[in-house]
Amino acid sequence: MAATTMAKSFLPAGRSLCSPGQGELALVKASPQRHQELARFPAIAGKTWNHPVLAAKRLLVRNAAEMACFEIP
Repeated sequence: MAATTMAKSFLPAGRSLCSPGQGELALVKASPQRHQELARFPAIAGKTWNHPVLAAKRLLVRNAAEMACFEIP
């Protein structure tokens, strides 16, 4: 991932859910030395500056035009 401003949600075990701003989400394992991207997928079309939200077993992502909800197993 490029070093840019990203919306983040923090998860257990040193992991973060990041939105690089182009509608993608990335699962990142962070440490003081570096980050390791574990997974990435397209969540919505277009730019988003909003933080991804975890609510129970649902992941919510939105921008000015649309919103998506993903069920997490």
